[in-house]
Amino acid sequence: MTSYIKFTPISGSKNEDPLCYLLEIDEVKILLDCGWSDSFDIDSLSNLKKISKQIDAVLLSHSDLVHLGAYPYARSHLGMTCPVYSTVPVANMGKMCMYDLYQSKANEVEFKTFTLEDIDNAFEKIVPLRYSQPFSLTGKCQGITITAYAAAHTIGGTIWKIKQDTDEIVYAVDFNHRKESHLDGTVLHSGGVVLDSLTRPSLLITDAYNSQVVHPARKDRYAAMFDTMLTSLKNGGSVLLPTDSSARVLELSYLLDQYWAQNGLNYPLIMLSNTSYHTIHFAKIMLEWMGEELTRSFSQTRENPYEFKYVRLCHKIEDLDKYPGPKVVMASHHSLETGFSRELFLRWMTSDQRNNNTLILTDRSAPGTLARRLYDDWEAKTAEPVITGANRTKVPVKPAITYENIFDLKVYKRVPLEGAELQEYESAQRAKAEKDAAQAALIARSKIIMEEDESDNSDIDEADEDIEGLLTRQFDLYVRDAGKSGGFFKHAQSYRMFPYVEKRKKIDDYGEAIQIEHYMKSSELERMEQEKKRIGQGANFGKEDDMQIDLQEPILPGRDESPTKYISSNETFSIRCQLRYVDLEGLSDGRSMKTILPQIAPRKLIIVHGSKSSTQDLESACQGIEYFTKEIFTPSVGEVLNVSAATNIYRVKLTDSMVSSLQFSKLDDYELARVVGRIHFPEDSTTPSLDVSMADEPAQYEPSVFVGDVRLSEFRKVLQAEGIHAEFKGEGILVCNERVAVRKTGTGQLLVEGVLSADYYKVRSLLYSQHAIL
Repeated sequence: MTSYIKFTPISGSKNEDPLCYLLEIDEVKILLDCGWSDSFDIDSLSNLKKISKQIDAVLLSHSDLVHLGAYPYARSHLGMTCPVYSTVPVANMGKMCMYDLYQSKANEVEFKTFTLEDIDNAFEKIVPLRYSQPFSLTGKCQGITITAYAAAHTIGGTIWKIKQDTDEIVYAVDFNHRKESHLDGTVLHSGGVVLDSLTRPSLLITDAYNSQVVHPARKDRYAAMFDTMLTSLKNGGSVLLPTDSSARVLELSYLLDQYWAQNGLNYPLIMLSNTSYHTIHFAKIMLEWMGEELTRSFSQTRENPYEFKYVRLCHKIEDLDKYPGPKVVMASHHSLETGFSRELFLRWMTSDQRNNNTLILTDRSAPGTLARRLYDDWEAKTAEPVITGANRTKVPVKPAITYENIFDLKVYKRVPLEGAELQEYESAQRAKAEKDAAQAALIARSKIIMEEDESDNSDIDEADEDIEGLLTRQFDLYVRDAGKSGGFFKHAQSYRMFPYVEKRKKIDDYGEAIQIEHYMKSSELERMEQEKKRIGQGANFGKEDDMQIDLQEPILPGRDESPTKYISSNETFSIRCQLRYVDLEGLSDGRSMKTILPQIAPRKLIIVHGSKSSTQDLESACQGIEYFTKEIFTPSVGEVLNVSAATNIYRVKLTDSMVSSLQFSKLDDYELARVVGRIHFPEDSTTPSLDVSMADEPAQYEPSVFVGDVRLSEFRKVLQAEGIHAEFKGEGILVCNERVAVRKTGTGQLLVEGVLSADYYKVRSLLYSQHAIL
């Protein structure tokens, strides 16, 4: 490493707080993520406030609150003005996430921490990037290249590679190596092999959030979730699944819609958030960012997977009244601290009727939240020993429980004004209206006076022209409204028109929407009408199709302007429901992480975002791995970590005789040579010169130096091209013709082992050819 590199956790280190980290490369300051919690406590941003004006670039990795929640506030209130980079889905879905949370808070309190304009202005400043395309930063950051790679977990989720000269820094938090319904696994570990461009970085920054978690098989988890749902629905109860509004909800909604379709269920399936319509719209137009299987299916059938057949979209809690009886509702937010999920929790899980409603947690949420308290209680009551099988350790799926508890919770309400408060409000409004009317009258009077002073005789004559006479002339469609005078201050032309209302055309991201009915045969239209009548109470539950939305409408519903006030009170609730946690977080578990990290083989490792026990667990596991780096750091919040290498750099000038004596070897785009000479300081320059050694100086023997980093996966292709059968066996060992083995140690050293034979020497020779030998 040749740069001066420092790392400082702003938030989210040795704890599970939102993620925010400062990376300094020489004089450049890069902010890695900018998260916040749904409490939106300004005091928690004290560390960010100290450095926000000095930031030169921000990299956002995921579209949820814990990765970008503080970005709009920092942009509008903390003086952040630097460029911000993310993928297109992170920008789009991140905006939906912030819209939903803003509206959720505005429904509870007089929320003024930030506004919708702050959100719009912040996300308009984001520079969108695509995967695997290096992007060179400019200005103060010149010389630094950033590249986004797929992290999975959320659509557009990113692993960042930051490169300057020979330094490669990889920021990989919240990734998922397993394939899901709507996303492929991360490229960091695709097909059991780490991507070449991400191996052996100078520094790896990763998280320990799931270090102590081992997941049951996904198939078993989903089967348990569906079983719990159906049991509750058949017993007359409804099911609540708290989730986010724009990230993991895409996996959950697609999964449930497919299950409903496969089993022909008629229970209402509802997605409830303030931005549900636009979230699904963005999902429809961003299929290219989703899994290969999903996009291939769309290419073959031309059926968009997010044109839901069963999921109904709602953005007001009153919309649930359209679907009486047992139902399944996916509601935001997963913490149960705000939003529709909290309101439904207080409605359904505290019912005095002792019904069979079920709460299925899909995320553990942050410590201190209501969802985390419920999860901890469920975890304590379902603790079971691990079942050991013959070949592997199988993790059982923990059951649902009948949960009963008493909670003291704060309830927020927005109630209409009454009595003296209403009279005071109305009098204030009348005073404001009178003041505005007086101001408008003053402006109008001033305008009339100015128009009269500036008008000329021609304008007056034109104003006197008889309009009735104009109607007898050739103006059969419209006439100019000559009743208005011109003057120095020009007016927009005004015409009297016949009463014709033009239908507004529907426009999407690809232009004017096509009306399919205009291109269909009449027989096809009749068949479709008959099919609709035959289906009746099918997937749409007898309702008209409400999936068609007008995207020209505002994203959030208009606020009720009736006079209201916000009140809050502490109340005691008796909770009774069926409770279960099903892991739908979409993250690699601890066992997988401890397998992947040794294959990445970083030279230095920084562990962030995880409880103290999780951080210590991952640190201990890495230190116990043979050939793994011993430079492992676990900084605390605010601790400045110097991860630069102890390297001294000098500038020298080569003489002409030295340059002509060098023998260069080519390696990729570089030409390398070994330099042996003597240093002297010219009198006319402050830069030392390097000249060839004197002839009378004894020559010293120097061993050959092999320069280059050979990837075994690439070397395998070279061997196969030369007719040598090569395949990987064991832990990254490349076996050639069953006689020669090539493997790489944890320190990057290549070892060639095998029987001395023609194959051995040929493999060694080919391996030498992949290096520059000096």
